[in-house]
Amino acid sequence: MRTHLLAAATLMAASFTAAAQLKDRFEVVSARTSLPSPIENGSASAEKRANPELLVSERRYREAASVYRAQIRHYHDLNDMTHLDQACQGLYRVLFLSGTLDADPDAFELCRNEALDKLFARADREPMFLTNPIFQTPISWVNTADPGKVYTVQVRFDIDESGRAENFDFVQREGYYLSYPVLSALKQSKYLPAVKDGKPVRSSGNLIEVTFCLERGKRCEESTDD
Repeated sequence: MRTHLLAAATLMAASFTAAAQLKDRFEVVSARTSLPSPIENGSASAEKRANPELLVSERRYREAASVYRAQIRHYHDLNDMTHLDQACQGLYRVLFLSGTLDADPDAFELCRNEALDKLFARADREPMFLTNPIFQTPISWVNTADPGKVYTVQVRFDIDESGRAENFDFVQREGYYLSYPVLSALKQSKYLPAVKDGKPVRSSGNLIEVTFCLERGKRCEESTDD
């Protein structure tokens, strides 16, 4: 998935052994040539209001919940079950983070039971992000990266029964300065642990891949492998 600095996760289910694993891939495309401007224009503000993950990253949970509720109604009317499940998961995460999960018993009335059973730990589930990682491209990398070239970082880690991430092991890391922003983002993220037979369990070997690409005079999709 492509993003400018903020990565929004759609978690993929894995087969259960002892516990399912979290597997995901993020694509970070940076057009930065200097430090980002603190000034936000109207277009950026409108994008933020329409993107619940941006709102979650700023802890604007009530606004994010409103966006997810609208998405749930929209995808339910379209009979789009894939995006409906994602919107229901998003609303669950926002209400969980804001401590209001039990305040609105009708919040999930349009969601599928199969999705709700996993969210509420009534069925086995893979671990999932409560807050998605935000990968900040360091200026030191921006100053040294080859434009259009894709740099890949892969990391395995564990998520314990309480949802704490630990035991990080880099499988692949290309380019200087990129290991720290990936590690920092994953450590700062919050997780729901895997569930097996109704109980939270430890999940080992979770794999995240992040690709970085600098667009400066050459678009990333135009780059080719040598």
